[in-house]
Amino acid sequence: MAKGRPRHHPIVVLDKKKLAAMSSPHARLSLVDGIFEMIVFQIQTGHLTAGQRLHSVRQLADDCEVSRDTVARAYDKLVAHGHLESRAGSGFYIKQIKHVQPIQDTAATTPLLPAWRRLRLIQPVGERLSTTGLGLLPGDWMDEGSVGGALRSVARATPRALAGYADPLGYLPLRQQIHEKLKGVQILAPVQQIMTTQGASDAIHLVVMSFLSIPGEFVLVEEPGPFMQVDRLMATGLQPVAVPRESDGPNLVALRALCETYHPRFFICSSVLQSPTSTQLAPHKAYQILRLAEEFDLTIIEDDTYSDLMPTMGNLTVTRLASLDQLHRVVYIGSFSKTIAPGLRAGFVCANPDFMERLLVYKTVSQISGSPTVEKAVYQVLSQGGYRHHCAQLRSRLDELRQPVINQLQTIGCTFENLPDAGMYVWATLPGGANAEKIAEAMYAQGHLMAPGMLFSTMEEHRNRMRFNITRTLDSPALPALAELLGT
Repeated sequence: MAKGRPRHHPIVVLDKKKLAAMSSPHARLSLVDGIFEMIVFQIQTGHLTAGQRLHSVRQLADDCEVSRDTVARAYDKLVAHGHLESRAGSGFYIKQIKHVQPIQDTAATTPLLPAWRRLRLIQPVGERLSTTGLGLLPGDWMDEGSVGGALRSVARATPRALAGYADPLGYLPLRQQIHEKLKGVQILAPVQQIMTTQGASDAIHLVVMSFLSIPGEFVLVEEPGPFMQVDRLMATGLQPVAVPRESDGPNLVALRALCETYHPRFFICSSVLQSPTSTQLAPHKAYQILRLAEEFDLTIIEDDTYSDLMPTMGNLTVTRLASLDQLHRVVYIGSFSKTIAPGLRAGFVCANPDFMERLLVYKTVSQISGSPTVEKAVYQVLSQGGYRHHCAQLRSRLDELRQPVINQLQTIGCTFENLPDAGMYVWATLPGGANAEKIAEAMYAQGHLMAPGMLFSTMEEHRNRMRFNITRTLDSPALPALAELLGT
């Protein structure tokens, strides 16, 4: 060995028989993963320590009687997972792991800023005793078989499909499925007027960034309403203006007055299962809203995120602005994230051709395209025929829970201005004029995640209200804790 050259001993030892057993067809582990697991084990047991150099790719390949490409890929995977580092011209070395002090979750003892309270409902930190405030269905309510099968089917497709950019409008077969789906709610949207998005939030973001570029511009929103809409507007320098939401839709007198005062160009609202109230838009109000839109040159963004949780039969009246207007002044937004899988982030936006042209330009320059993998997986779920049955099951399970949850909330003194007939939320008023925000902070300190009314509205009349996700509320440990704080 040359003088002065550091003495590193290649000491990785791999058992060829054990490697062969690990990577056998019965074990279903590849040779790459077998080498990876064996080296990780030697690191964890101290046989390999920080700074030591491994065999060269060629030497380990010869020792294990595998291809050099297999060893190179195993080494690359070890680098990617932080076990090795590659030094140009020298080889692969066991990486020095720096121990860091774990971050403590002090949220239970430290008052949270309003923005962080909102964030907790999107991405909770740490384990919670209950999550009645979350806007998600339980994980075991998802159709895991269909989703898993769809992902496996997409994974088997050739990787060459990812070699270029996807269509910025989205995967055509998926848009064709959406086109057929929309016909079922009397919205006639050609595929060229449908664009896929990463959920409803992304769809609203595309609209905002494409058309609302004047700082301080006024945008009408419903209150109470989804807090992410307000946050999205304010984050881009826009000024949300509240339109009071009533049991049958927005207050039309207030809507007219606000149009006359602020001359807004856009109004974001929901016709079906509005969050947090789970109320529907009455037909007579729908017609009057469209008349106001024509009179004041107003574009309506109709957020129909919860559409597939709305019963398709029965006595419930369902009126969508887009079905009346046929995308003339209405931009229609939908989502599959609530019903298929929140992590897939799949939604869409439909609009008239002129509107779509501008959306297409913004999406192309900002995102280039969506995720073909996600879109193909969603297409597989929709096209296999089981999605409608899955949604029917979700609605049935929600129907079974709704009244028992209402009964339990009434037992601790909660009242309801409107009892919902569908959807996943109940909008409850706490007894005795209790401050829901302070109650929610106290509950969070005990490990319960709540959704107080002031997250959805700045109006004083909603300070003692809470949104409860019925799928996470029945027999929840939050209820006795809440009753104790309320003194009921």
